Amino acid sequence: MVKVRLQFSKGGGLRFIGHLDFLKVFQQALGRSKLPVAYSQGFNPHMQLSFALPLPLGMTSQHDYADLTLDVHVPEGEIIARLNAHAPGGLVVSGAREFTGPGAAALVMAADYVFPVELMLPDITDMESPAASLAMCEEIAQTLLARESIVIPKKTKSGIKDTDIRPDILDISVSPQHVTMRLAAGSARFLNPLIVAGLLQGRDACPASITRVELYHHASKTDTALVPLAN
Repeated sequence: MVKVRLQFSKGGGLRFIGHLDFLKVFQQALGRSKLPVAYSQGFNPHMQLSFALPLPLGMTSQHDYADLTLDVHVPEGEIIARLNAHAPGGLVVSGAREFTGPGAAALVMAADYVFPVELMLPDITDMESPAASLAMCEEIAQTLLARESIVIPKKTKSGIKDTDIRPDILDISVSPQHVTMRLAAGSARFLNPLIVAGLLQGRDACPASITRVELYHHASKTDTALVPLAN
């Protein structure tokens, strides 16, 4: 058995299908590729395929990850080529590497999301300079980061509770093109990017405007520095 971590992007019409349907799409592409995919044992065998972190409906991703188990070794370039030859529009596999150790879903600690910077200031007039507009966006981001707590009603396993989400906002940065939000993500803690984008934009955020660009894990058991899941 060989474990392979796939890196892929999800876009186009695929953004409008849920996680379970996307799993089926991925499985169909794997079936058509004729890769030697390993199956589980038992009365209802299924492909040994799992995703690092489900993507919220309506959003796109640039660097997403899935773990796949093969019966035998296949060169990484061949895995990528065979999958892309049979993938539907909107799904592009860009990486494949063999790995050992925990699965991606158990490793994810944070995620980067981006949205267009102009969504923070929808009422800017043509009279305002780009530099002044960018400075205003940076001020909004820094004001949010400076808050000691941000308490909102949040759905939990035990119901709706007031929750302080500030510890889950790891960073916010502003460029002339995008706002980047680094947020807690994974099985232990997860902050919906729509919440933070809404706080920055001053209104409900649109999922279609947000792209998840990277997922991170800790460098090691003793080093909590965040590194991309591809590493």
